[in-house]
Amino acid sequence: MKTSRLLVLTLISITALTSVNWSPDDIQQEVAAQPADKHHGTDVSAVLDVPLPQDRNLLWCATFQMAWDGAAKQFGRPLTLSAPCPLADRLNAAPFDRRWVDEAAVFTTEGAIGGGVLDQITQEAKRRTGRGSELVADLAKGADPTDLVFYALLNKELKFPQPFGKLPATRVGGRRVSWFGFTPEQRDTAPLLKQLRVHHYGGKRDFVIELETSDAGEQLLLARLPEPPKTAAELSRTVIGHCQAAPPTGTGSDLLAVPHLVIDQATRFSELEGLRVKANGLILFKALQTIDFKLDEAGVKLRSEAALSFSCAAQAQVIPRLIIVRPPFAVIMKRTDAPQPYFVGWFANADLLQPGP
Repeated sequence: MKTSRLLVLTLISITALTSVNWSPDDIQQEVAAQPADKHHGTDVSAVLDVPLPQDRNLLWCATFQMAWDGAAKQFGRPLTLSAPCPLADRLNAAPFDRRWVDEAAVFTTEGAIGGGVLDQITQEAKRRTGRGSELVADLAKGADPTDLVFYALLNKELKFPQPFGKLPATRVGGRRVSWFGFTPEQRDTAPLLKQLRVHHYGGKRDFVIELETSDAGEQLLLARLPEPPKTAAELSRTVIGHCQAAPPTGTGSDLLAVPHLVIDQATRFSELEGLRVKANGLILFKALQTIDFKLDEAGVKLRSEAALSFSCAAQAQVIPRLIIVRPPFAVIMKRTDAPQPYFVGWFANADLLQPGP
């Protein structure tokens, strides 16, 4: 069972148009066809090898895989559980190479609760992000001092060299949404045009673009695809496959429109909880992950935690160019030289659009 905290997401949208006559009104015309809100919901996946749900958003971050990899390294690969579990099989089949993410943005640790691992997590999370861990309270609840915890934190902030301007709010899927970007009639947009890189443009519903950030070693990719991929892994491969070494930048006739995006999601992977590790008899007591994500005119922030706790208890109880990005669309974050991303989002509906003023 997945539990959602407050989740508000402002879908990302980018617009690069080929006519100097484009204006914010064209954004409204393009998104007017978006179906009214039906609150289809959002799923968080522990793996990329998972079907994209119809009309639902899907989020993935590498933190849970890194926590799983830590446990597998300690207990032996593959980490085999006492009962068949397709999710465990997929996690064992897809280890995450730490070289695929900025090492300075990652913190991992492991240890017994009685040895102070939760205090270490709290202190390190506060030092790195300015606030404590969102998982420690849950990990401590009902825990025994001998319980083992494997933890991963990813904290990454990327700023645009020059903040984009704010655009008028527009209704998407029945919601009034705030946007940022630029329009052809605006003056002094030359620096902003350089921050828009068009890797692929096959039409207003078929494009892959990148927003340049202050870190040349990172890529923030936004895409719309003519046909939704079958899986999140296929989505990632398709988007990254369009990337060019030197993509063209924006032009004076382009229009860029990006709504603010805010995610605050907490998940527990209950299908793993309560199963024993065959190698040592420990019970996988808790499997938790959080994803906090924000995109606005200043840049992007990603903060994600994941933790696995293993108990020695006899029994464990599971705790319950015209480029306008609108659903369905993808958001991917990756290191420039990495073959795999560290964040993938698929937004199939308007549930996560943040209301505008």
